[in-house]
Amino acid sequence: MNIVQRFTVFLMLIFGFFGVMRADAKGWDLHVSDARCWDNFGSNKLSDNDLQKDAERLMDKLASRLAALRDLQATVHVQADVPRVKVRPLSAEMFFLAPDRFRIRSPRLALVPRQNPMELFEFLKGSKNYRALGMGQEKVRNQLCLVVNVLPIDGGGDWQLIRLWIHQETARIYRAEMTRRNLGTVEAGYFYRSGSKAVPGANPNHPDLPDSLLFELDASMMKLPKALTADLHRSNRQAGTDTSRPLGAPEGKARVAMGFRWISVNKGAAARFFGAQKQD
Repeated sequence: MNIVQRFTVFLMLIFGFFGVMRADAKGWDLHVSDARCWDNFGSNKLSDNDLQKDAERLMDKLASRLAALRDLQATVHVQADVPRVKVRPLSAEMFFLAPDRFRIRSPRLALVPRQNPMELFEFLKGSKNYRALGMGQEKVRNQLCLVVNVLPIDGGGDWQLIRLWIHQETARIYRAEMTRRNLGTVEAGYFYRSGSKAVPGANPNHPDLPDSLLFELDASMMKLPKALTADLHRSNRQAGTDTSRPLGAPEGKARVAMGFRWISVNKGAAARFFGAQKQD
């Protein structure tokens, strides 16, 4: 499956199946409308030895926690920002069963995306799959993070280079730049609530689960089927000539935001869901 086909599948899930739904963004913590969410501020220097020790410590801690994420169910709210295309937000139900079963469910669901938001987590679980190199310290959204280059050991695989900004106290990923052989480079911002049990959807026992994600990529990678493109542009003309960018995507870029309300973590919801489905 080539790059256009992969993103066509992903976008058909986002736009094609749920385009008629009216999803209310209120109540969702999509802290992603401000372009400054990508900014890194300042840097602090550690010795090379200390950097590497911190990188290995944080990656070991992260991999250990991620290994516990096996069966997930969530309500997901999706908002897209594509040049010259106006698309309404949508809500759906998401299931993930490690290592690679992922589904977004609605009454009209027909296709499954090959790429899914959990793929990075799955790759990082296997510490033997990569080498981690500490590169420095930077602040992301005013939080001090260690910059870590993750180099896949299998140089001929799909993953080529991953750069992570990891919070030095919580070991949470705050930002990622992922370069893949068949997908190019995608940036992602990870956003978290405080983890309080009083916050709906928060998972204090699974701190690596983000409450929202923001993906940014070249708009040229988001080609749509001709029929779907025509429908979207027709809807756009009917709505007027408004070409505002709801997620503040810069020129030539597209953004997709996903907000999560985690319903079930490691309680078998995804296993039951996939068990009731025909094998992919």
